[in-house]
Amino acid sequence: MFNVWNFVAYQLAWFAVLISAGFGMAWAGATVAILVATVHLALRRDPLELRLIALAAGIGLLVDSTLAITGQVRFVSAWPAGFAPYWMLSLWIVFATTLNHSLRWLMNRPVAAALAGASGGPLAYLAGAKLGALTIVTPAVTLPFIALLWTPAMITLSMIVLRASRLPAAGRLPA
Repeated sequence: MFNVWNFVAYQLAWFAVLISAGFGMAWAGATVAILVATVHLALRRDPLELRLIALAAGIGLLVDSTLAITGQVRFVSAWPAGFAPYWMLSLWIVFATTLNHSLRWLMNRPVAAALAGASGGPLAYLAGAKLGALTIVTPAVTLPFIALLWTPAMITLSMIVLRASRLPAAGRLPA
């Protein structure tokens, strides 16, 4: 049952972030996403969850800053120029809360995770553009580029979840 709530909470946070960014109030959605992640951490109390959040935030910083620096994506309320905006990082943080729960089935299959990244990443950015949170400069170039960035990101996250799931809880390193 937790996986259902995990998925619903993520979806609510995702829409809150993108809609609020589209309306020029990115802080509101980012607050929702951070609140969802904080509640998740309080409920799970597993050091792996914090490690996944930190890893996803780092990957998100690289992916979205690459998109900004190359000029492929223009984020609303970006700060500082050329870097991923804080509200995009909040999406990566809340996304990380799904990896070991509602998306566990996907994380246990690295090839499927790669395919999901290659297709789901570009679709998420397209949806964000439709909600007014970002602009995709040249879709024919940018969408494959996003797929190229998201594929190794999802493989990396999948491998971390797989590796951690093979360790007994007592053997996991603290966050």
